[in-house]
Amino acid sequence: MSIKHKLMPHFARLITSEGLQQWRRRLLEWRRQLKRQPHQSTFYFRIDDPYSVLMAQVIPRFSQHFGITVTPRVMLYLDQQMYPAADMLAELAPRDAVQLAELHGLDFPTDWRLPAREVSLAATRCLLKHEGDERFWSLAAALADALWRNDHDTLEALLSEYGQQAADRAQLSLEARRDQFLNDGHYLTGTLHYAGEWYWSVERLDHLGHRLNALGLGSADWPLPYGRAKRARLKDTPESLKGAPLTLYFSFRSPYSYLALSRTYALADHYGLALKIRPVLPMVMRGLTVPKAKRFYILKDAAREARLHGVPFGKVCDPVGAGVERCMAIWPFAEKEGRLREWLRAAAVGIWSQGINAASDNGLKFLVENAGLDWNRARRWLDDDSWRDLAEDNRNAMMEAGSWGVPSFMTQDDMVWGQDRFAIIEHSLLASQADDRN
Repeated sequence: MSIKHKLMPHFARLITSEGLQQWRRRLLEWRRQLKRQPHQSTFYFRIDDPYSVLMAQVIPRFSQHFGITVTPRVMLYLDQQMYPAADMLAELAPRDAVQLAELHGLDFPTDWRLPAREVSLAATRCLLKHEGDERFWSLAAALADALWRNDHDTLEALLSEYGQQAADRAQLSLEARRDQFLNDGHYLTGTLHYAGEWYWSVERLDHLGHRLNALGLGSADWPLPYGRAKRARLKDTPESLKGAPLTLYFSFRSPYSYLALSRTYALADHYGLALKIRPVLPMVMRGLTVPKAKRFYILKDAAREARLHGVPFGKVCDPVGAGVERCMAIWPFAEKEGRLREWLRAAAVGIWSQGINAASDNGLKFLVENAGLDWNRARRWLDDDSWRDLAEDNRNAMMEAGSWGVPSFMTQDDMVWGQDRFAIIEHSLLASQADDRN
């Protein structure tokens, strides 16, 4: 084992530890008090980003409830290396936003149209001009609604009434903000930054709400149901759902795949679903890059989500390369033995919370035996490369269904992306069952 693999789990456990998180929070709060500064945060808003549109509707109520100041920072240009399938995200995000809006009682047009870049730029220049105004939030909501509805008359009327920042000044500002955003440590708009931590979309405001509660702000019974999409209700058990299909596209290198695993099985068991888990290779093993800023955010965010769901996490040994390949090679054997569930759980827990190096024989043996499999029989599968064709078929199926990353879920009718969408997955299953009845 290399020095890197020996040190990696301990470094990962340190940077994802709750103790370090709490220490940093106390330090930043002490500095704030020393400087007699108010509680303040920055919201990164992009009008052609559906998640920004939803967040902009929530933030005024959120900031009022907790008594914090939120400063909007208007964006438009992004670093494309952070988005491996930008065209697919552009199609998936508004569909996702429609479902999130319904779940949270927010507004996003069901008859949305993808906005043209020049129209988004015009609306952005208008918002740049009014970034410091109290009416920013209402103006942002009005412009976004007109933009996503392709309502040119309303949009033209708003631009005429409120004006726009000069084109050359706006261009320079937006490019500088794109570069500074990465330097500050993030890449996704629709994100709130408060005292050293990032909160992307309405499905992370639950973490910030609890953090602010711990500082004595707001109240513990704050009425806005942030984070609602993360869990299925698991209440109704209609007989007609038994045998309904649910597919999970899974990667051993994805912490979010690991976080989704237990809830996926719980959902499938509760409703008697026909669950199929299809493995894919991680993006970096498919020729795509994951920049450093993105990797660090994902690791810290996954740790935060793991604590929320009671999933062990932190002592990580990155399986990229040989580790992933060896885990994939064991997959068909575990499935043949009827212990795929045990294999996925043992491998994922070992990689993401026990620091087990799946690239080594000792590490892989530990994982295999934890899954209740025979190591001497399992190791014979390591020379069988047939899993590669299976992984490629799975990747193609996932892409054709409208997603490029994991975890992704396919119900009978919908593709849903993300470990924080179980309420939406459940709703899709129940809706399909209702449609079949009718």
